[in-house]
Amino acid sequence: MSRISGAWVMSVFAVTLLVELPASWVVRGIGLPAREVSGSLWQGQAQQLGPVGPLRWAVQPWRLQANAQLGFQGQAWQLRAEGWPWRWRLEATAMGAQATVATDYRLAGQWQGTLRMQGAGRQCRASEGRMTVTDLALSEPWSLGLGQGWLEMDCRSGWHLRGQLVQQGQHELAVDADLPARRAQVMVKLQPEAALTPLLRGVQWLGPQALAGQRDLRW
Repeated sequence: MSRISGAWVMSVFAVTLLVELPASWVVRGIGLPAREVSGSLWQGQAQQLGPVGPLRWAVQPWRLQANAQLGFQGQAWQLRAEGWPWRWRLEATAMGAQATVATDYRLAGQWQGTLRMQGAGRQCRASEGRMTVTDLALSEPWSLGLGQGWLEMDCRSGWHLRGQLVQQGQHELAVDADLPARRAQVMVKLQPEAALTPLLRGVQWLGPQALAGQRDLRW
């Protein structure tokens, strides 16, 4: 057996051992809040994993595919990945309404659409699609209309998630998030009587008299 063949066999063996690890072991190592985790990294489910849940996943290496269905903020989402690490495709689709785990805040409104990306290694080289929402609102801990918006992935200069949220006569928000760098730039424009004004001034995103501004966020 050549060195290349031997390395390939060992790699397959190591990956097989890894994906057969109990999912509950891995979750404990991550440190996220979790409930009712079962299965393995290969195929499993969880009632809650951090702010997400329920969650189901399956990896099918013989088809070069991985799929996940998850619930987040009252809606079901589907993720699909396929291909080799050096030539992959990723797809995220907004599905229908679904009962999901409780969080400190609650959004109401149904997203629609699909985002598609293609790349190699850590590089995203092409993207298409858009997700839209027509009546997004904050329902907990208080009620606040947020308006209509959209999200899309821009791979022209890396992994950039861009979006906009507009409530006619109230506000206009735009975001550009650099996902690998874990930072985002948020631009805000408000009308004089916008419901968002007290909130944004309270968290010091805007000055006492300002109706427009920009904020850099990191996570």
